[in-house]
Amino acid sequence: IILYQGAVNIGRGLEQAILSMKFIDNAKLVIAGDGDIKPELEKLVEKQNLKNKVEFTGRLPLEELTELTIKADLGLSIEEDLGLNYRFALTNKLFDYIQVQVPVLVTNLPGMVAIVNQYKIGEITSSLEPEKLSEKIKDSLFNIEKRETWQENLKIAAKELTWENEEKVLVEIYSRFLD
Repeated sequence: IILYQGAVNIGRGLEQAILSMKFIDNAKLVIAGDGDIKPELEKLVEKQNLKNKVEFTGRLPLEELTELTIKADLGLSIEEDLGLNYRFALTNKLFDYIQVQVPVLVTNLPGMVAIVNQYKIGEITSSLEPEKLSEKIKDSLFNIEKRETWQENLKIAAKELTWENEEKVLVEIYSRFLD
């Protein structure tokens, strides 16, 4: 299972992810979420004859989304560089994947690259061209050596990248102003 969770909007790399499925066997892309472009993505799936490889779940209750995320083999956070908001984003989905120890594929955007490089928990793609993206996805799914390393590193990342740890940093910063 290749999972995308979140807003189904422009700039999330979803069109390219769908088209990349033409080149990938033995996997399914699951898009969990809703948004502006969902109807046109559903038409794209139909037109490209990919209904057996792409599934839309719509919005899911948090418990169901967590259950789905745990089952995923790869989490996508492949936003396009459409401006500063996207360029410097650290998406919630990235941390959701990390917390349930699912390897990730992210675009070459600074915040996400820093996390993936620091913890060695997945792949980075510099291209969203469907054929090139499919190669990154296949390598991420089927390179056993990389996956074993990522699984070990995801345990560490999941322990370190938590709100509880961030909360301590924030309390320390703000405590200087409250005394």
